[in-house]
Amino acid sequence: MIAYRPTLALVLSSRDEEPGPRPPASRETEDPTRSGTYSIDDDEALGTRSIGDVTEEEEARWLERARSGDAGAYGRLVRAHQRRVHATAVQMLGDRGEAEDATQETFLRAWRALERFDGRSKLSTWLYRICVNVCLNALRRRKRRASSDLDDPRMPEPSADPTQGRTDPAAAVEKDQTERRLAAALDQLSPTLRSAVVLVLLQGMPHKEAADVLGCPEGTVAWRIHEARRRLRLALDDLRDDAPLVAEGGRRS
Repeated sequence: MIAYRPTLALVLSSRDEEPGPRPPASRETEDPTRSGTYSIDDDEALGTRSIGDVTEEEEARWLERARSGDAGAYGRLVRAHQRRVHATAVQMLGDRGEAEDATQETFLRAWRALERFDGRSKLSTWLYRICVNVCLNALRRRKRRASSDLDDPRMPEPSADPTQGRTDPAAAVEKDQTERRLAAALDQLSPTLRSAVVLVLLQGMPHKEAADVLGCPEGTVAWRIHEARRRLRLALDDLRDDAPLVAEGGRRS
């Protein structure tokens, strides 16, 4: 399950943190995300090396081979980046099925446009940009529908007894309720504000890289984070005094 659960202190803080070549294959007829090379939602693939374990030299070598049509090399690139791309889609959309579709579409679009990737930005930045655009399009198409927040993949899995194993049952229930309210408040933000929050506050991306992903000046990213925090503070005003006191695990510091 993708980790989400942002703390109130993080989101509502007043600080603006920064946080041998193969013959070319046809990208129109071959979709590596559906080939036997790997699968986006393959648990074994998700367990392989992430971007933090891949050197720049390895990524550059795989990228060069992928640009010449090597679907296997592209599969390695996907396995290196897909966890964080998928986490971004989950945080943007709040729906597991839509997030998986968005992740699939992100890497399919990237594969088809790989020859046009000029390397002026990092590959990860380029993939984030595609993912955010795919998610924004999904949000524009989405029709408002009633759904239970128990289905929200950003929330902890429900259990028969949510207080079981917790040292402070009352604090555990309060923390779960707070997280659900925070997720709901994030969903009320405009797509542009939400994308900035997801990239900077939840993914820990520096403002400069987030600006590259979103295609806007760095100052605009800082303003969006400031404005998003202002709106979240208004929506969660009754919880603000408690925010710095909620420690990990539901206990108050």
